[in-house]
Amino acid sequence: MEQVPLSGRVVFVDWHGVLSCDPFWVSIRESARHPLRAQLEENLTSIFASDDANAWMKGLMSSGEVIAAMDIHVDGRFRDDFLHRRLYIDCARMKVNVSLFEVLRRVKAVAMVVVATDNMDCFADTFDHVRRSGRRRARSGAEASTMAGWAFVCDDIICSSDVAALKSEDPLTFFGPWLRRHAMTFADAMLIDDRADNCAAFQQQGGTALQWKMGTNDIAEIVDGLNQWLEAPARHTASTASPRHGEHLP
Repeated sequence: MEQVPLSGRVVFVDWHGVLSCDPFWVSIRESARHPLRAQLEENLTSIFASDDANAWMKGLMSSGEVIAAMDIHVDGRFRDDFLHRRLYIDCARMKVNVSLFEVLRRVKAVAMVVVATDNMDCFADTFDHVRRSGRRRARSGAEASTMAGWAFVCDDIICSSDVAALKSEDPLTFFGPWLRRHAMTFADAMLIDDRADNCAAFQQQGGTALQWKMGTNDIAEIVDGLNQWLEAPARHTASTASPRHGEHLP
């Protein structure tokens, strides 16, 4: 079991819409002149309008299988694996909410911080890789506001493609194994998420949720919500750690 702060608490934080708003293949999709942009956009629109999106997020389809199914014509200017390599590169370069990451870095003094995301294998693999390598290097100028520069702040990640469940559909399968491994319950956890259905599902299991969307809400709302939650007496029953009531962001 990983070391857990004395408070025995964890903050789960969503990725897309909260920590970042960048889509997959952002370098292609934001380039008006990229020769693959039109094909890629058309195929992604079809995927996210079908059951394939959920299958991809639940790990029932791999990123490689999705790329193959799109059957995008890649001419001689690109290697056959271009879209696969670019997908992973762009994941690491996703622009992040630096202000929120700074808040989460302070939270780590009193609680674990875990990304909890309905997402794909490419994202989970990239996040794990940059989180591990990020601990060994300082942020460079190019990484100062990207996943590669900030993922190390987080203690762990729960991704739907790894647990084969979505947050709103099956919160017990999504969060339960992680909580049990760390001797916690939903009562010890807070979720920051932009979707109302995810927040509602989490609260129904006894957790605390804060609905917050990047670009819409003020970061002060997260700070206030976290402080209120940390200052309240810990409700956990599974943890054997001694609780410290009245925690506050340093």
